[in-house]
Amino acid sequence: MAALLRGWIDLTTWSEHAFQIGAMVEMAMWMRVLGVRIEELRQSAQRAHLERDALRSLAQTDPLTGLPNRRGLSETLAAVLPSSSAQRLTAVFLLDLDGFKPINDRLGHDAGDEVLVGVARRLRLLLRACDTVARLGGDEFVVVAEGLAGEADAQALGRKLLEGFREPFMAAGQPCAVGLTVGYALAPVDGRDADELLKRADAAMYAGKQAGRLCVRRVGSTALPASA
Repeated sequence: MAALLRGWIDLTTWSEHAFQIGAMVEMAMWMRVLGVRIEELRQSAQRAHLERDALRSLAQTDPLTGLPNRRGLSETLAAVLPSSSAQRLTAVFLLDLDGFKPINDRLGHDAGDEVLVGVARRLRLLLRACDTVARLGGDEFVVVAEGLAGEADAQALGRKLLEGFREPFMAAGQPCAVGLTVGYALAPVDGRDADELLKRADAAMYAGKQAGRLCVRRVGSTALPASA
C-alpha cells in the first residue's frame, strides 16, 4: 500500500494483483468449506452404514439369548450349504428341551427365560468356534456344524450335546434339570435345501421323542442315547 501511495506501483498493476490475491483467498476458503462438507457427508454415510448394520443385526438376533434367530439361521444355511460335499458334510441339528415346560409352569416364565439363556451359553461352550447355534423360538434350538468327515462325527457331536446337559441349570435359585432330544440331517446326503433339511431334522427329533426322549437321531437311523 505504501508503494502504491508513493507511486512505485501503478494503480492498474495493484488492482490486478489485488484481484488475484482475492481470488486465491476466496478459492482457499471455498476449498476449506468443501473439505468440511465432504467430511460431514463421509461421517453421515458412516453413521448410516452402522445404523443399517445394527438394524440388520437386531432383525437376525433373538433378543433373549443373543443367538441368531430364524432369519439369521437362514442366512447361515444359505452361506454354508452350497459348499457341503460327501467329504465335508454339514449337519443340521434340531434340539428340543426335555423338561422345560414344567419349569415354566412351576417357577414362572422369568425362571424359564433364565434357563433358556443358560442353554444358549452352554451350547456355545460345547460347540466349535466354526459351528452356529440359533434359537428358532420357544425351547427349540438349531445347531449347524460344517466340515464333518462323516456321519460318525455328527453322531459324536450329538452325543456330546446330550452329555453336556447332564448338569442342571440354575433358575430362581433352584437347580433345574433339562435334557435334550436331538434330530439331525446331513447335507448333501439328505439334500441341500435348508427347509428340507430342517424338516428332516424335525422328523428325526419327533421320532426320538416317540422313542423315549433324551437321544440323538437321524431319520431312518436308530436313536442313540447318551452314554451311561
